Amino acid sequence: MDIVVKKGLDVPLKGKAFDFAPFTKNIKQCALNLEPFDDLRFKLLVKEGQSVSIGEPLVENKSIAGQFFASPASGAIAEFRRGAKRRLIDVVINVDGQKKLYKHDPMQTGASKEQILERLMQGGIFPYIRMRPFNKIADPKRLPRDIFVSAVESLPYQPTAEMQVEGFEKEFQHGLDVLNLLTEGSVHLVVHKESACAAFTEAGGVCKHTVSGPHPCGSSSLHIHKIAPVTSTQDVIWSLSVTGVIAVGKMVGQGLYHIDRVVGVAGEGVQPDKRNFFKARAGLCVADLVSDKLEEQPLRLISGDPLTGQKVSAEDFLGFDHTSCSVLLENQKRQLLHFFRLGRKKYSATRAYLSGHLPAPKEGAHFTTNQHGEERAFIDGKVYDKVMPMRIPTMHLIKAILAEDFELAEELGLLEVIPEDFALASFICPSKIEMIDIVKRGLHHYAVETGHHT
Repeated sequence: MDIVVKKGLDVPLKGKAFDFAPFTKNIKQCALNLEPFDDLRFKLLVKEGQSVSIGEPLVENKSIAGQFFASPASGAIAEFRRGAKRRLIDVVINVDGQKKLYKHDPMQTGASKEQILERLMQGGIFPYIRMRPFNKIADPKRLPRDIFVSAVESLPYQPTAEMQVEGFEKEFQHGLDVLNLLTEGSVHLVVHKESACAAFTEAGGVCKHTVSGPHPCGSSSLHIHKIAPVTSTQDVIWSLSVTGVIAVGKMVGQGLYHIDRVVGVAGEGVQPDKRNFFKARAGLCVADLVSDKLEEQPLRLISGDPLTGQKVSAEDFLGFDHTSCSVLLENQKRQLLHFFRLGRKKYSATRAYLSGHLPAPKEGAHFTTNQHGEERAFIDGKVYDKVMPMRIPTMHLIKAILAEDFELAEELGLLEVIPEDFALASFICPSKIEMIDIVKRGLHHYAVETGHHT
């Protein structure tokens, strides 16, 4: 299938990264970040001061015995960082620089489905695999009808999928072969229509699809919606990124845990000559990424991209799924009567300002963290339809979730979405409604109601 996205938006942010630069920082600490898995309860397998190797199990999912989360570095356990109600957020490791590997025996050709699933659980690979509906970590007891791999990255400031797969083409293909053994259906690989990457265009054993257009062309939800939609709560579909497929192939083929990443550092808060991509590793400290690169003014550090990332401090670490650190200007002053001004230099997706009627600047628009208003009632549902390429009425779905009318929400498309699908709708929302949080809570509550909560 050739998917053409017409409803969407590439936010014209200034401060993009264009070039590669060597990563020369001497890394002292890394961390296994567990923030994206806030619906799970963990069992610690290590203690402070204990020495660990790359790929060694650090915590276990209490709901699924034997499902581990692995170490991104070798060294000694420094601390366990916890959040509200003592929820585990980070397992911090003092890196020793020796790169000791926790190695599993490579699996032979002809391994059974059960053996492969057991290896992926023991090797800490399941956290890379998300399960639809409800966007949970995949359950090895519920094998998928289909598997979707998105080889397209459309979020701002992110390294491309082609960057992530470079040097790991064999592991990527092996990962696709392994995934083919885990589904009775198809492995769908979605690539950008203009991609010339041989790892994608010549991939074997998959159903290849192309996509083009603005963000969210890289969204797995969009690909699933167009190719093989979720039809009920009993449907199971797995989705992975390119990095996840490489991790699968490397663990099964070599018995090693994949920690290599291409990481972007970008944004107006970064000095222009230091907005780059780096070949680095998972679990980096934010300070190691941004030190000596920042402008001297109030800044906001974000692990991930500006639309779906998380606010962090320099002492925090990159999120489990994040491959960029974004730095925005922190606006601490309110402009007097800003709503009466023409806004020639202010970006407007809905043409509320004069800038919305003028050609967009080539270098991108200037953004700060100022929202220019507080949350209020919904105004016009048609606004969100302009950036929602799926046949889902955004405003009506959000209202159904808020009313906890989940039967109606399911009819409106709740089972087909994940919270990040509403990043653009939240960005352009005149009512300043945080739809990502609302959808996340809605999916959690509905999973509990339908008995799919683990």
